[in-house]
Amino acid sequence: MFRKFIAVSALSGLAACGGGEFLFPTDGNGGGTTGDPTTPGTNPGTVVDPISQGVPDSLAKNLKSINFNPGNDTITVEIASLDTTPLTATYARRPSLDINGYTAFAVQEDSLDRLFVALVDESDDGSVKAGVVGDGGQFGRFFSGGYYTREGAFNRPVIGTGPGAGQVSYAGNYAALVNGGGDGSELLPVPSPGTVDPVLLPRQPGQISGSIFINANFADNSVNGAVYDRILVDTGLTLDSIILLPTDIAANGTFLGNVEYEGQRQDIGDYGGIFGGTGAAGVGGLIALTEFSDGLENENELGVFVLTKCGLPYDAVICDNVAPF
Repeated sequence: MFRKFIAVSALSGLAACGGGEFLFPTDGNGGGTTGDPTTPGTNPGTVVDPISQGVPDSLAKNLKSINFNPGNDTITVEIASLDTTPLTATYARRPSLDINGYTAFAVQEDSLDRLFVALVDESDDGSVKAGVVGDGGQFGRFFSGGYYTREGAFNRPVIGTGPGAGQVSYAGNYAALVNGGGDGSELLPVPSPGTVDPVLLPRQPGQISGSIFINANFADNSVNGAVYDRILVDTGLTLDSIILLPTDIAANGTFLGNVEYEGQRQDIGDYGGIFGGTGAAGVGGLIALTEFSDGLENENELGVFVLTKCGLPYDAVICDNVAPF
């Protein structure tokens, strides 16, 4: 059976990079109002509006529209605000920012404009897409947002009896953007070093890698899970595991729940997503945290996951520990 390998704590030995000291600006203006969840289409070339298609405001945030086309490796984004003109920006492919299997794109119009980075992925069967976009902050504020969407209607697994017959698992890689802390390597150089006041300079968003495991029961329509092996890639800082608390799966295959630190009853954010493919073969979603470390202030994390159901080709190695279906 083909496998997807999950990146683990080998990154923890990375040394801190210069030019990326932690500065966590606060969130910019919010996104739109939350719409009722729907079943969007994701054909190549389709512009996805996360709010109107039911991605909750707490996860969509400042993202207004996005069009990720894996077939030709392109992405266009409209985010509010202060990224580019025209409103819909074409981001450039940035392989140096790829992380944990997620494809990176970026845009920065000049050295004193914000650097926006996007991390996106598509499920192995093409049924689910998800991604996050954000900048590292400038002038005391940052902007970010995410989306998830699927092709076609929700198709739940067959509900039978015994292990794996309606209760299934998903596992794979997790990646996130942080409002600051990036190493600055992707920022455009300031034309005349020393002549520009530091207050004018934009920041590169930091990145987090991790592994994620989700259990879903389609008989009682519930889901929960955890993100572990979390590492702030730019510095090698090891972060606490987080718990995705049990929540309901809606009739259309979407879900929204709360997030806590492992072993702590403290709400630190939201997670949500959508199941797609034949027998819910894949799941894509987002995690938005208002903090990711007890020792920092104003830090925000916006993460993405696109996972394959255990038992299918290209599932994660950890799936060897769960029941077949």
